[in-house]
Amino acid sequence: MVRNTTAIIIGIFLLATCQAAAQKRLVEQVKQDVNNMSLTVDNYKDAINKIEPALTNEETKDEAETWYTAGDINFRLYDKCLKLKSIGQDVDENLMYSSLINGYDKMRQALKSDSVIVHDKHGNPKTEKDGSPKIKTKYSKKIIETLQEHFDDYRLAGSVFYVNLKNYESAYRAWDIYTTMPFMSFMKRGKFRADDNAIGKYCYMKGVAAKMAGDNTRALNAFLRAIILGYDTKDVFDFAISCAETQGNEAQLVELVKQAYEHYGKDDPKYITFLINYAITNKHYDNATRVIDMAISEYPNNAEYYDLKGVLVENQTGNIENSYEYFRKCLEIDPNHIRGNFDMGRYYYNIALKIEKDPTASNEEILDKFAKAKPYMEKALAANPSNTAAKDALKTIYYHLGDAEKLEQLEQD
Repeated sequence: MVRNTTAIIIGIFLLATCQAAAQKRLVEQVKQDVNNMSLTVDNYKDAINKIEPALTNEETKDEAETWYTAGDINFRLYDKCLKLKSIGQDVDENLMYSSLINGYDKMRQALKSDSVIVHDKHGNPKTEKDGSPKIKTKYSKKIIETLQEHFDDYRLAGSVFYVNLKNYESAYRAWDIYTTMPFMSFMKRGKFRADDNAIGKYCYMKGVAAKMAGDNTRALNAFLRAIILGYDTKDVFDFAISCAETQGNEAQLVELVKQAYEHYGKDDPKYITFLINYAITNKHYDNATRVIDMAISEYPNNAEYYDLKGVLVENQTGNIENSYEYFRKCLEIDPNHIRGNFDMGRYYYNIALKIEKDPTASNEEILDKFAKAKPYMEKALAANPSNTAAKDALKTIYYHLGDAEKLEQLEQD
């Protein structure tokens, strides 16, 4: 019985040893195949499939050689496709650029495992001064050279995935490799010709790809990285602001709007509009006053800022009657200003309602104020049919002015 048990154990051991040896032979065979043959695209595809089991086998999955070999085959497949494409032959672009990404992933895994203990001439491990084994790398130099040689290809890969293939996830992945590779600890930044601003541009592009893929968090991080690297165009800020708003990240949102205002406040009043409205909503009246007064001082012909000042004064004092001069100045500069027309309409409408409560006021006084509110509210509603406040106010105005036809029309809308 003992003899049989021992035989079984020896058999299991021999089987495991044979399996391990088989996996190692597999890796070696694939290496020989790709080094000794002028391979077609299909040959490379077969080699990739052939080595796949070794990437998960317990005996070979932690060895740098396994991952380096798999990565090398993918890069060779990409290079083969590139060569065919350069002489006008059709290639599978998805296969071509996916192999570029797969090659990168496998080479990175190889780097993690690439450490070999150094032995002396007697086969004994050499040690460092602290007694730890002396380690050297076998594939790292080749890996880094391969990645550097293909650096710009990831930029092009992202464009193909995004524009030609509409594969936004892979576009993000390719541009992510392009924008992070120059800053990796094992890379020398000076080896990459692209400056920070150029790399920042593709941080922006990968942010757009992430947003198209529905990943708001990765998109925001990419836009923020673009800004840090100096690629701070208006589009970058607008996309980043949109992402922060979607996330409900208020602190980030406010900070981005502040930066955007500093860069592009002259070109687009929406940034200061946001800052003022944010301050008003949160009752930060001193901050709001400081910002809007500065804006009016710098841009005295901007109708938007006068309307915002009027809204601020109304909220700060609790009385819209104190805002008349600001609404008037807004419409003097731009008679078609949508919010300005609505606010001036509100001004007369609120006065009419206030007079209506005064028992000593005449009907003529009341109707006069409703009549003055009417054209402003009509203009505001025509420009923004979804403005329910303007619509409700006009119903009251038409009722008081006896305009049954317009009232009925509004009721039916």
